[in-house]
Formats: sequence, structure tokens, C-alpha cells
Amino acid sequence: MDLRKLISIVLQILFAILLLVILIVNTVIDVARSKRILTTTTNENVGELVPPAFSICGNNIDFSFDCNTYGETSANCTNLMRIAKVSDDETYNSWFTQCNVFQTTQPMLFSTPKRQPKDWTNNSPLFIKYSIQNASTLTSSKIGFMLWNPYDLPPSAAINTELSTKTTPQILNPYRLVQMDVAREKVFSFSWKKHIFLNGTEKFDLDYKLELDESTTNTSTIPSGLIHFKPTSFNMEITREYKCLPTFSVFIMFIVLLAVFYTTYWGLFSGKGKYKPWGLSHVITGYYPQQHILPMENIQALKPTADDVLRVYLDGLDRAEFERK
Repeated sequence: MDLRKLISIVLQILFAILLLVILIVNTVIDVARSKRILTTTTNENVGELVPPAFSICGNNIDFSFDCNTYGETSANCTNLMRIAKVSDDETYNSWFTQCNVFQTTQPMLFSTPKRQPKDWTNNSPLFIKYSIQNASTLTSSKIGFMLWNPYDLPPSAAINTELSTKTTPQILNPYRLVQMDVAREKVFSFSWKKHIFLNGTEKFDLDYKLELDESTTNTSTIPSGLIHFKPTSFNMEITREYKCLPTFSVFIMFIVLLAVFYTTYWGLFSGKGKYKPWGLSHVITGYYPQQHILPMENIQALKPTADDVLRVYLDGLDRAEFERK
């Protein structure tokens, strides 16, 4: 075999392998890109909101709570208040002996409430009043307070059960715990953001602002305080995750790129034509198979003779039948 022909074939194979490697690498990149997660952000109006959660702690303090929603009072904040154990936790037992936790993931605030603001007590849609029952035995005038995201509490922490800071540390974060006077009024405005993951699960983020924080004036001998919650807006920011490219698009891109490389291979590198080859492999080796085609002067010897022509026309003449008239 001609050495130049052999080198030309090897170069064509190498070029084909190179294009195949590029195709595979590009496909791997497209598949990896299709797994990237992007997000879109929208704003949606919601009809109901969950209030923030809070923890309030004291040292040998007996708290009682009343919840007022749109002017209607619920004594003892039924199904909303729980006790958190801190006496066996060395992180808190030097400060507090007991913490009370207000938390729910059920909506309590509505964009269109049944009662109008003029009928609300203190002109607040939701507030919790706490009172100190054993004020005469208090040895300290300070209590601890912390606001937190009610969705951070795991579902396993059932209603009407005592909580442990060992298993639910998010209910009492030492770095967010604020000491304050017993008789205090706080007003919080808040809003929610929701993030929807690719698998459909949801996460809520709380954003709040302290609008009022002052001492309360109590005419009663029982010290008390108020904690108000007011929605900033019922327009919720929602972010959704989605894939960058669907799998079907990756398949289509693979087919298109394969066709492009196939055309590039025959047009640029191999260049094998019907009558005259071209391409980089032939240019490098200088091998052009058309050089082995017989020159024009030798084609004359291939022309048919008169005997060849007569043989074609006279073939089968002996089998012909003639009719006499």
C-alpha cells in the first residue's frame, strides 16, 4: 500500500476520533448544565398568614397568657403555648428555670377579616398578653425573649407536649435571646418569603421589624406585657427552582452537533469526493487518488471496434424468422 495513502487514512481516523471526543465532552457538559438549578421570583397575594413564634423565659416565674385575635380573646392561648424544659440544660439553667413557647403553623391572620379594625382591641389584629401570677415572690425583674420562625420547629414536636431544648434548640438561641423588663410592650410587623424547591417541598423565611418597644403602665398589682403581630403585606415573594435545560433538549443538541461534526469531517478533514478528493488529510500527505486514473490518451484504446458494434446488432440474427409474401 502506498505510504501516503496509509498516512492519509491514519490522519482521517485521528480526525474522526478528535471530533468524537469533542462531541462526547460537549454532551457531558450539556448534561451537567441540565442539572443546574435556577430560580424565578414572583410576588403573589395570599389570603392568610402564619404569625411568628416566640419564646419567653423567666426564673421561677409563673406566666399566664391570653391571645387576642381580631378583638376576640382566647384564654390561656389554647393549643398555642407550650413549656420548654431548661432546668436540665446547662446553657440556660443559670439564667432561667422555665420557658414558654408560642408557636403554630396554622394561619391566624387574614387579608379580609370578618371584623373591622375599629372592633379590634388595641387596634392590633393579633396580640398576646402575658401576666406574672407570682409577682410577690419574684427575685429578678428581667425576663428573656426571642422571636423565631415557627416552621423551624419539627413536626415531631407535637402540640400540648413539653419541649426539650436538647431536641429542639431552635426555640431558644442564646445568641438571639434578649433580656428585658417584665412589663414590656413590643409591636412587630412581619412578612413571609416562600422558596419552592425542585422536588416540590417548600421553605418559609420570616422577615420582621420591631416597631415599638416600651414599658407598659399597669394599674393592676399583677405585672403584664403585650406582644403584637401585624402583617406588613399579604403580598408574598415566592422563588421557584427549575432546571436549566430539559433532557429532551440535550438529546436534540446531541443530534444536531453530531450532524455538524459529520459534515465537518467529510468537508474539512477527510474530503472524499466521487471524482476528486479534498480535505486536510490529503493536503498534508499530498495523496490524491485521482492521480492513478488512466490519462486521456489511454482512453482511446478502450473505444469499441466495428466488430464489437456489429456483434451487438447481429446477435440473435440466426434465430430471426422471415415471412415470405
